[in-house]
This record gives sequence, C-alpha cells and structure tokens, in this order.
Amino acid sequence: MISLRVKDVYSSEMHSLIVGKDTPIEDVIKSFVKKPELRGIFIVDEKTQLIGVITRHDLITWAKFMAGVPQAKNVDDISESIRVLSKTAEGMIRKETKDAAVKLNDNVNIALDKMISLDLIDVPVINEKDKVVGDLQLLKILKAILEKGKK
Repeated sequence: MISLRVKDVYSSEMHSLIVGKDTPIEDVIKSFVKKPELRGIFIVDEKTQLIGVITRHDLITWAKFMAGVPQAKNVDDISESIRVLSKTAEGMIRKETKDAAVKLNDNVNIALDKMISLDLIDVPVINEKDKVVGDLQLLKILKAILEKGKK
C-alpha cells in the first residue's frame, strides 16, 4: 500500500482557472477555451476563498443548452437549466463542489474520493484560510503512485 500526502504531489503552478464569483459565465468559458492545458475552473469569493468548482459536467451541459435547448422533462431538468444558464460563475456551481478542495496534509485518497464523487480530474488545494494555493491533478497522482511502486 502506497501512502501519499497532497503536499507530496500537488503543483503550486496552477493548471486550473481561478475566477471571481461575479465573473460573467461567458468570460469564464472564453478564458477556459483559450488555454487547452487548463484542467479545472475554481470559483473564489472577494476574500479569494474557494466557494466551488465548475465541473466538466457543468460545461458539457452548458454547451448542450447553447447548442439547442432540450425540452425539460422534469423539475430536476428545469433546475439544471436555470443553474447552467446562470449569468455568473457563482450561479453555475453546484453546492456539493464547495467541498471539492483538499488541504496540503490530507492523504491523496481524500482527493481521489472527491475526484470520483464530483467527476473531477483536478481538485483545488487550499490552505488553512480556504485560499487556493495550487491544484492537484489526477495525472500527478498516477505518476507518483507509479514512481513509488517502483521503489
């Protein structure tokens, strides 16, 4: 069994976009598509504390609606439509993503659980004041596991 801490594998060099909660969603998406190397979108408040993440699912759903709004079949579809068609970054985030972050001393398994439950390949790394200090990429975790396995 390999034991890894977030601080052993995360990158302080960001591979994710960090935007303020009031940023217009179209500006967020424009910034995201300009840099194909980006892996995540993290939303922060005016104190630069993490308040949530915009997921790949959110972006795909937004694109689906923008490409031709499908008919809502139930209340959940209507709620999803309202959320993904929000005007701001904050309006687009799902409540559960406020807990997407990990801390430097957390075990990597915590990050992996969050990646699975939220369908993320990149999670924010925060300090004790909930400020984003970097991101943890699935690729870095996989690489670290392979390297530790060789030893």
